[in-house]
Amino acid sequence: MKRRELIKMISLSTGAVLSIPLSNSLLTACKKVEPVKETVFTPYFFSDREFSFVREILDVILPKTDSPSANDVGVDQIMDTMIGTVYSPDQQKSFREKFNALTGYMDFRTDTSKIQQLITSETEDDKMARNAFLDIKQQAVAYYLTTKEIATKYLNYLPVPGMYEACIPLESVGGKAWAI
Repeated sequence: MKRRELIKMISLSTGAVLSIPLSNSLLTACKKVEPVKETVFTPYFFSDREFSFVREILDVILPKTDSPSANDVGVDQIMDTMIGTVYSPDQQKSFREKFNALTGYMDFRTDTSKIQQLITSETEDDKMARNAFLDIKQQAVAYYLTTKEIATKYLNYLPVPGMYEACIPLESVGGKAWAI
């Protein structure tokens, strides 16, 4: 057997072996997916009491106005899931230390004046609690702005690369083909 024929046979057999699992997943990808039913959320990272505290803090940071509150669009659940499943153990430990300082400072109460005092406080003792609050605030705003409801209904939204249109006349795109 010649070397070229051997390489051709190996390539074909490798392609066949790799394409079998892919073809199976492509066939099942077109099945109708049932929507997930609304369930009670079980926190990954926070205890139930801490999760309730986080929800209250989020209501202070992003309350319901002419747009939904942070909790209405699930920022509380996103935050808990990210910290509980994506953060490394070191990051979780660091967040936990700061969060414990915040809950100690606030006594699990979300008094707006206490939050204002915390932000303006100059003492070293309050520094860790302030950092925890600012971390939560930063995450809340980022997660809020990237939720589907806020991004599509309350912000300008242009899906990139855009909607796929298979067969369109060349004139509808300025008479030029796309570069990419």
